[in-house]
Amino acid sequence: MLNTTNNNQPIKILQLELLSWFENAKRNLPFRQTKDPYSIWISEIMAQQTQIDTLIPYYNHFISLFPNVAALAEASEDEVIKAWEGLGYYSRARNLHQAAKRIVSEYGGIFPKQFAQLIKLPGIGPYTGGAIASIAFNEKVSAVDGNVLRVISRYCNSFDDIGEAKTKKKVTQWVETILPDAAGDFNEALMDLGAVICSPQSPKCLICPIRLGCQSFAFGTTDQIPVKKKKQKQLTKKMEVGIVKQNGAFFFVRRLESGLLSGMWSFPIIEVTEGSGTDIKKKLRSYFPELSDPVLIGQSRHVFSHIIWEMSVYGFDLGNMVCETAAIPYHPNPSESSESQTRSTQFKALSDIDDLTLPIAFSKLLVLLTDF
Repeated sequence: MLNTTNNNQPIKILQLELLSWFENAKRNLPFRQTKDPYSIWISEIMAQQTQIDTLIPYYNHFISLFPNVAALAEASEDEVIKAWEGLGYYSRARNLHQAAKRIVSEYGGIFPKQFAQLIKLPGIGPYTGGAIASIAFNEKVSAVDGNVLRVISRYCNSFDDIGEAKTKKKVTQWVETILPDAAGDFNEALMDLGAVICSPQSPKCLICPIRLGCQSFAFGTTDQIPVKKKKQKQLTKKMEVGIVKQNGAFFFVRRLESGLLSGMWSFPIIEVTEGSGTDIKKKLRSYFPELSDPVLIGQSRHVFSHIIWEMSVYGFDLGNMVCETAAIPYHPNPSESSESQTRSTQFKALSDIDDLTLPIAFSKLLVLLTDF
């Protein structure tokens, strides 16, 4: 970080010019219209894996359904997950729900005001806790996300790898030493600067309000910073999906409470074992002993943060076969099967699936069912 033993001018520029710029240029966002910690919390959790422009309609919808922490705590998990549908990373929604219940049970429904209390709640880490504490309550605590890491790394001309925990810790500690009294505004200003000026590619240095103190700008190294080692390549998995139809209704299964897309509804899906034929038919025979030959009805690809599913989608028409499906064990991974993992299953017409929490990976397959 900056050595200011003999010259603290860059720090003064960062503090004063950044706040002055933010006062006039801050983005007009719905959650900026309030200091309500609940609204700030929801927006920050949504923003963790979602672009701001994308999350705004989701934010407005979520707040309309659950306007306060009590309403969120009283809702069922299915209702919360359904309201989150389309945002992905559903553990965020589950953590919101669990944290709301904790706030009601442990704090009488009053949102905790201190950073030390906030980070004890599910899903609230140092960044989110710092954002809520500083923006809602103006506690002098930093909120360092990816945008802030980039801004500070460039401002200090730091070549430390921002993907490493020790770098984030160093930046967090340094920002806390320079926080002005308007800590919340300062944190938001750093976030906004990183989002609209100090962008990852082609930063707009000539209109940056803090360029006169920026060491990377002075040394001409903005195209080299921040340093971040390449992420490990995503693992690609070959998957087979089984679309089972009977009398205009389709077979859905509820996934296990742990693992990818946990607790959500899906079509049966299984990872392909090389050279074993059509695995999904073998799997579905545990539900439906008599199955017609599969019909390949389409291909799809879905990218998660760490894996890619390349899906072959097969259709099976049961015709008038009589079958009981109220509580059939469903095991996406055969090696995980056990009696405790029994999940509910059901047939539903496409016109009646609005109440299902169907992830995008599966909802985008619905278009393939039109002619099946």
